[in-house]
Amino acid sequence: MARKHFENHEAISSAVPADEGFEAVIAVKRRGTDENAHVFKVANGRRYDLASEADVAAEAALTKVREVSDEGELIWEENAI
Repeated sequence: MARKHFENHEAISSAVPADEGFEAVIAVKRRGTDENAHVFKVANGRRYDLASEADVAAEAALTKVREVSDEGELIWEENAI
């Protein structure tokens, strides 16, 4: 799990259980609010056998996030996806 801070948001990479495996995700939450986090599947929705594999993929994806928009959408580095 990794954490990245942006101007108005915080993003956390993680592995979550999914259908006999794990998925890599990035959760985004606006700072200073009680809003629920918005969860984005990364790694093209690929399923991993091990949580550690999904976590590595999620952390790698988070390093390519440049910013989070005011609407809470991920803004990727150029050519990142």
